[in-house]
Amino acid sequence: MILSKNGSIYERELKGIFGGDEQKLGTIGWLSEVMKERILKRPFLVVRAAGSHGYDIIVIRDDISLPVEIKSSKEKVINFSSSSKRSQIQAESYLEILKRTKIMPLYAFRLKGVKGDPWRIFTFSFEFGGRYRLLSEIIPKMEITKSGSFILKWESGLPLTSLLEYLF
Repeated sequence: MILSKNGSIYERELKGIFGGDEQKLGTIGWLSEVMKERILKRPFLVVRAAGSHGYDIIVIRDDISLPVEIKSSKEKVINFSSSSKRSQIQAESYLEILKRTKIMPLYAFRLKGVKGDPWRIFTFSFEFGGRYRLLSEIIPKMEITKSGSFILKWESGLPLTSLLEYLF
């Protein structure tokens, strides 16, 4: 997550969506009423991951669990090699752990100031099994620059509403 006071706002927003928080869902105009009802009927348990594990929340349900790293920006591109390279180092570490556990991670990119669905979803490019394999077919992979840095291009991501259609 890009550290700022706004970052925790977006973390709470995504937590409220996946977790079926009725009050939070009521404030989100870009989600259809039908989708809100579906989420309320079968929400995820959402756990906040404390510390820098490479993910901010974990969404858990009987059929699937997904660690989610949340990024937010006013810019349409997030380059992980920018500034201290902390995001790049964190992503590389995260990727190694997840390759061993075979769990699919998500990167949720929240573009600030956009109308409609402001979220785009990405994952890493590697082989997944089970339901993760099916999910990986619809979620765009994070791009990698020539120098080997991860990059998120908002316009290339899967809209959150599309992911929700699949999960709910």
